[in-house]
Parts: sequence; C-alpha cells; structure tokens
Amino acid sequence: MRSSHAAFFYADAAGNMTNMYAERMLPPEAMARYYEQYYRADSSAFTKSYLSLVAASDPVSYRTVGPVERSSDYFRDVLSPLDVGHIMYGIVRAQANGREPIGQLSLYRPETDIPFSPADAEALRDVLHYLGRALSAAPFAPVSASAEQTAEEAMAVLDESGTTLFADEGWLRLVRLARGEPISPVQAAAEPKALREFLHGVVKATSSARNALYSVDSPWGRFAFRHHLLEGVSGQRATALVLSRLAAEPVRLTEGAARLQLSAQQREVALMIALGQTNAEIAGKLGVSVNTAGYHVKQVFAKLDVHDRSEVAAVLRRA
Repeated sequence: MRSSHAAFFYADAAGNMTNMYAERMLPPEAMARYYEQYYRADSSAFTKSYLSLVAASDPVSYRTVGPVERSSDYFRDVLSPLDVGHIMYGIVRAQANGREPIGQLSLYRPETDIPFSPADAEALRDVLHYLGRALSAAPFAPVSASAEQTAEEAMAVLDESGTTLFADEGWLRLVRLARGEPISPVQAAAEPKALREFLHGVVKATSSARNALYSVDSPWGRFAFRHHLLEGVSGQRATALVLSRLAAEPVRLTEGAARLQLSAQQREVALMIALGQTNAEIAGKLGVSVNTAGYHVKQVFAKLDVHDRSEVAAVLRRA
C-alpha cells in the first residue's frame, strides 16, 4: 500500500489511545500539547473519530484534508508537521470473535501526492484480517531469529548527563521505540524526563559494555546502541551514540523484494529462493507442479538479472 508514512494506534474498548507505533512522530513536548489542547480538553477528538469508525459498516475510509481544516490549529500543530494531506483509515479487529477492535491503522500521503482511491480502500480491506490475526494471536511476543540486519539507524551526541546536544532526524523516534514504554498523549508530559534518564542509563551501560555495544529488547524489536567517546580540544567530553533497529533476515528480504519491480507472485517466489527453498518446496507452497515452480524461478532470475540462487538474496538485501 503506497503511502509516505503510516501509524497504528492501539485503543481500549472506550476508544482511548493506549499506545502507538508510527513511522513519523510528534516530539514528546508536542505530544503533551496535543493531549492538553485536543485530546483531553475536547473530550478527545481521537476517541470520537475512532468510535465512529468502529461503528461504521465499512472498516476502511479515506479523506483529503480540506481548506477549512487547513486553517485550524489542529492542522498547524499536528497534521502539518507530519506532512499529512490525504489519510486512509482501517479498523483492525481481533480474529478471536471478529468483532473486538484492536486499533486503527492510518496511512498518510502529502498534499502534493494523489488522494487515496476506492482501489486503495479495496486493497486495504483485503489485508485487514491478516493484521487482526497477527495482532490478536500473541501481541508483543518476541520472535527468535538467527540472523538480524540493521533496518534503520540514527545518531546523536549527548553530554555526560544524557542530555542530547545534537541528533539526526530519526534519533528521537528510534529512542522512544527502544525505550519500549507506551507512547500516548497521557504519558507525553513525563516522557522528556524519562527519555533523558533512559539515555543516561544507556550511556553508562555502553561505556562499560564489551565493544561499547549495548542491546535493548522492546515490544518494537531489538535495538543496538554503539558508544563512541568524544573529547574536545579544550578537554570537553561527550558521547556519540549510534542506534540501530534490527530486523530478522526474512523481514529485510521482504522489504527488499517490495522495492523491486516484481509482480506479487514474483516477490513471493524471490523471497522463497532467498530463504533457500528448493523448487519442490516452492511448488508445495504455491500449490503448483515442480515444473511450474521452475518456470517461476526462471522468471525471477530474468527479472533480477541473476544466474544463481544465492544471488537472489544479495539483490534483495541491496534493495
């Protein structure tokens, strides 16, 4: 589903936001202002909107931010910093009974992009039940994986107290995910101090860790901090931290396959080749003959311009 960024908002039965995972986030201070001005003071616009979406007969809806909304304080404080011009919502329900809502998936596009369409909505409807199954089966269950790759990275420079002096754009978001505590308007006011304390502990842990590498497991995955001691010409001392979010090898390969010009079936076959599956195993999963599976494998080879099965994984990793 093409979008500039996405978010998933967990909500309780009353429609209160309890946690979130987002590819772009408001800083904690802005989240605190959002809570005061729009969440708590306005009987929660989020809660009203969420419950309305839950009660609707169609779990998917989409809209474009109009001129009136663009002149609002909410657009200035929330939507504009996140570069939101078009939005599509999908209500995800638990698979256990098919009715209990888990939360809301939101997909975003900037104003300069095309609006979401009925075809986009239909595509999202087709996958909501997969999300419901995944999220209701064992939420936050750790997944063991033998090989992990860096999915994204960020860096910052901190003083000895853990206060951030310099940071790149993705730093704050990754730190909040690594800390692992719920990200919601209710916790926003206390979050800046909690983040400083968390980073102070990370600096102490990395400075004494072997190879200056310290790993943290959170509900959002495994995160690795690498520590580099900096010293100025006048004796000032600071710490550079490189933070990596790690992803299991199959996830990285899937992300790579999605970026290549492959059909849906070719992406699936490419992933199975990269994971070392034989033509017979591919045939069994696709429900086709071994000869047909071999034909699909040759198509993938031609599309990726490779001549060996081991090269497929390399191409997906590079992508």
